[in-house]
Amino acid sequence: MRARVDTAQELTRFHYLARAVALAAGVQIAHTPTLETKAELARVAWEQALAADAFRERVFELRYPVRVLEEWGDPTESPIAADELERRYRDFLGATDALDDGPTERIVEQAIADLERPIWPNPEGPFAVPDFPPKDERYAHHAFYWPDTIVAGYPYGEGRALQIRAAVSHLNEVWAVDTAGAILHALAPELGWEWIRDAARWTYDETRHMLMGKRRLDAWGLPAAATPLGGYIYEACAGQDPLYRLGMLGYFETKNIGRKKERAQAFHDLGDTVSETDMEFDWADETLHAEYGRRWLKELLARRGEDPEGWPAVLERCEELVAARLAEATDADREAIVTRADNLLRLASSQ
Repeated sequence: MRARVDTAQELTRFHYLARAVALAAGVQIAHTPTLETKAELARVAWEQALAADAFRERVFELRYPVRVLEEWGDPTESPIAADELERRYRDFLGATDALDDGPTERIVEQAIADLERPIWPNPEGPFAVPDFPPKDERYAHHAFYWPDTIVAGYPYGEGRALQIRAAVSHLNEVWAVDTAGAILHALAPELGWEWIRDAARWTYDETRHMLMGKRRLDAWGLPAAATPLGGYIYEACAGQDPLYRLGMLGYFETKNIGRKKERAQAFHDLGDTVSETDMEFDWADETLHAEYGRRWLKELLARRGEDPEGWPAVLERCEELVAARLAEATDADREAIVTRADNLLRLASSQ
């Protein structure tokens, strides 16, 4: 049977391994075209962050009242393949006694169960954030994914049009998925463990919202090839400090949070309980994300020696970057997205 301190040492190593996998999964999301694969990578990032957090807390229990990790693990640990990580977990369990260490046994068993995912990050990378992620080829590519973003007076829509617009908007949270995964990895060296834990959850949540839109559009029989998919907000940050990607995610993903309750009620009135429930859970997630954005933007500024209360200036700069990207829209862009949206609405009305 393994001694208490030896157990703490091994769990510390497991913490850093799971952490490395979570970071690799996050950064590889934006390199991945298909929406479902992005979602699987995001789930891996979240589950590995949960495992890493559980390992960390168990180390603290075993070393109470000390709440620091000894130098038993490498903070720069590289990710490893799922089968190798499972082997190490099972070897650990082979020397564990349930009466002595049942809590650890439960944590490791859950960590093994979480390895059963169809997608796993490549241990060899890539580990750089792309400025322009590859797009899912099944969808129609329009950087500006709905006319009301670049065409003055184009209605947001009511009734069926509102349902379609909301679903397309959810689908196009792909930009938020890519952004969350990118900053999960990019800001980890500066912000540390609690950031990794929160950002992994943030990334996973954004994939849920993205797939909410896909589910609704698929249920209505609307083909992917007729559905616009873009990413102008992500693209607006090309070449910028990750600080501004954090600002974008914390601001543009939550700026319309007050309208979500209103839209949920509109879906209720239409008898669309799926869209209503999606919007309600979206609202709950975004209230949490708004707090993530404020907290970590202020923390990042403080760690860089800047005034943490200066965070509104970051959001102003984000607005400028998005406005500049919107200003790049051409008449051809406007004509193309109006045609695409009108066609999609006609298809929807004929279903």
